[in-house]
Order: sequence, then C-alpha cells, then structure tokens
Amino acid sequence: MLDHVLPPSGLPPWTDGEDHARHLQMAVRSLAHDPCPARTARDFTAAALRSWRLESLIDDTDVVVSELVTNAVRHGVGGAGDPRRPQDVRVVICHTERWVLCVVTDPSDQGPCLREPDYEAESGRGMHLVQGVSQMWGWAPLATRGKAVWASFALPPRAVRHLECLH
Repeated sequence: MLDHVLPPSGLPPWTDGEDHARHLQMAVRSLAHDPCPARTARDFTAAALRSWRLESLIDDTDVVVSELVTNAVRHGVGGAGDPRRPQDVRVVICHTERWVLCVVTDPSDQGPCLREPDYEAESGRGMHLVQGVSQMWGWAPLATRGKAVWASFALPPRAVRHLECLH
C-alpha cells in the first residue's frame, strides 16, 4: 500500500535523504460508510501512536488526520461518483525509526491545494493547518484510482541515559 504513496524513484520526501527505513510499522483503517469518519480516524491514529509509545505526537496528528479525512470526505468522495464502487476513505499510519507518516486515501484523482484564506469564511484553511502542524506534506496519485494525501512528523528525540561510575 505504501508503494503507491512513494515516488517511483529515489527516497520519499519526508525522509530528508536518509536511507530506507529498516523498521516499518503500519496501521490501516477503512472509513467506508462510517458515520463519524474524522472522529474514528482520530481515535484510530491515537490508538496506533499509543501502541508505539508515541503519545507526544497525538495532538498534532489528530489535527492533521481530522483535516485530511474531512477533505477526503468532502472533496474526494463527493466528486468520485461511481455507484458501482464503494466510496472508500482509508487512513494509513506508518512509523519508522525517525518518522511518523499519516496518509489518507480517497477515490478522487484531484490533488489538494493551498487556497488563499478568506478570513471571513468558515472553511478553506485546512491545508494551511496541515502545513503548519506537520513537518511536511504532499500527495500522490494511486496506481488504481484516487490519491493519497500524506503528512509527516519527525519523532521527538529519545532521552539518552548516561551512566556514571561513582568511586
């Protein structure tokens, strides 16, 4: 599944040139026909991060996953319109040694864009929020149909324990 999000050559943009991950954990959740997809996505993301002991990232990833799922449901599913295919939105959370990647897929081929915010409007600032909270974000077309919108988060440095000899 992650192969569809990665560029065809080279390293993923969120790795900043580091080698391929030696250790990858992934959690996937379908939101098809979910009555509260953003809430379900937040709960799923928080549970995955807790299981990986990455609680410090929950607040930021909750904001990003909510925005990405809301956009997928509002723009990605609404515009797809093929009644023979179930309109599915998926959340994929990946964890490597240095990164957490939040991915939301939907059946639309049209990518997201940053709009000039209208400060009187009640919506339209979601991708600005994603850009401000995450390390970086982007999107990629899926091989079958649709797209994956992703946002990455650098892991906080782990506390290093130093042992001292007492004489």
